[in-house]
Amino acid sequence: MFIRPDNKDSVGNNVFYSQRLHGPMYRWRYEKQLAKWQAARVHGSDWSSHELCTAPWQSVPPALKAQLSEHYVE
Repeated sequence: MFIRPDNKDSVGNNVFYSQRLHGPMYRWRYEKQLAKWQAARVHGSDWSSHELCTAPWQSVPPALKAQLSEHYVE
């Protein structure tokens, strides 16, 4: 899990990024009206890996952790 420390939404635990192995990058954003996390695939031209830093696993909300396990089903 990653965050963009320069983004106030990331700092507030509202936006996270995930990538498995060398697969696509996803942006996870909490939608208050839906009361759930929404994933959107992020294209490589939309971001730079230098903008991201590793998020401590403890900072990832439990609902997002559950949704990640469903998203990355093997």
